[in-house]
Amino acid sequence: MVNLIINMPKLILLTLGIILSFSISANEKIRGHYKLVGNKPESKNLKKIVFEEFINFGCSHCNKLHKASKDFRKKFANQIEFVDIPIVFKGQDDSPLRLYYVARKIGKGNLIKDELFKASFIHGVNVFDPGITNYLARSLGIRKEFQAEKSQQWVNKLIQEGQRKSLIYGVRGTPTVVIQHALKMDIGKYGSMDEFLKKIPETIEDLMY
Repeated sequence: MVNLIINMPKLILLTLGIILSFSISANEKIRGHYKLVGNKPESKNLKKIVFEEFINFGCSHCNKLHKASKDFRKKFANQIEFVDIPIVFKGQDDSPLRLYYVARKIGKGNLIKDELFKASFIHGVNVFDPGITNYLARSLGIRKEFQAEKSQQWVNKLIQEGQRKSLIYGVRGTPTVVIQHALKMDIGKYGSMDEFLKKIPETIEDLMY
């Protein structure tokens, strides 16, 4: 009995420590299906969350996410910084990436993104054919800008940066979404693109608040 009384303060402190530890751990939990590919985000009250989306303009799943996320992007425009990172697979020409980056520079990135996916999945053409990208640039009124800028160093750097990031994050397929440079989302575990977009606000909320 004497030993128990003497050790009570230690027991109380130990119990409080466990409770506090559990509380902190619970508060730091970030909901969602993901793999950690960078330093776990610890900051709260962030003004905007970075949402990097690796896409391929010939990928049907990317097209589905593109169509499904239009309203989502509008709704969360103030909380999320959306960064599209187009990439190519082996054997594909990078001309659509060049077209996208030039278009984005002049404020037509979303238009070109739409048209590249439409060309692939509505019209059934090969957007990795430079002739097709030249046609799209001409028909959408940016031929002059595209021809002048497509091979510039700043475009090359953006393409190289996309490749570099895909290696860092271990991107094996598209679409791949990486949040706050650290959480590589496992979209497949959500069951569908719509369910992913329905649940992802929980992850954003845990990072911001």
